Amino acid sequence: MITFALDTATISPSVALVRDEVPLAELWLGAEPGSGRRVLEAGHGLLSAAGLDAGDIGAIVVGIGPGGFTGLRIGLATALGLGQALDVPVRGAVSLEALALGIAQTAPGHDVVVPVLDARRRELFAAAYRPDPDGGLEELIAPSALAPAELADRLDALTGNAVIGGPGCEAAGDALLRPGLAVLAAGSPGHRMRAALLPARVAAGAGRPARPLYARLPDAEVNRRAAAAPAG
Repeated sequence: MITFALDTATISPSVALVRDEVPLAELWLGAEPGSGRRVLEAGHGLLSAAGLDAGDIGAIVVGIGPGGFTGLRIGLATALGLGQALDVPVRGAVSLEALALGIAQTAPGHDVVVPVLDARRRELFAAAYRPDPDGGLEELIAPSALAPAELADRLDALTGNAVIGGPGCEAAGDALLRPGLAVLAAGSPGHRMRAALLPARVAAGAGRPARPLYARLPDAEVNRRAAAAPAG
């Protein structure tokens, strides 16, 4: 079965075509505002490159976050709309779990993998997992919005050597540079969000409804509450 997978949790969205968990083609859009709106166009390009058409898609898997509020909404709306048009099932998978699988593949041999995304507001979207040889993930720290120093403190309490990766590493600065915490080198493929790994989470029984996992209030709601506070 051909699965179309997409993840718009970051400013560099990822799209992929997967056959029975084996990636056929994948593509990353440029890290620029509005790139999430081009995932359908990118998907058509992938289908053409693979010699397929939309009618060959048997399922859709979308990253549900955590990530940027607007990006997640665009990705989920795209997935649900396409699923309705093609009359195929749409499932969600946690974006950080797919990123964790990529980190584990890039840096095998670590007891704990820690995917991180830039959440802005001086925070990271982060989680921690213990991978197993069969590609499974045991959740040690649930997806959360954490200050880099708080994440490092929580990792210090875990047993085993940890490796950290993802597009949030740069935003973390030096807070994650501690003994026992390895950080993937800049430019490592393990830093990339890979939509191609989302279907593996669904196949492992970790699929979720196609609803956003925000991990914290969106900026608009924070600003609304701040504006309403003096009046209250």
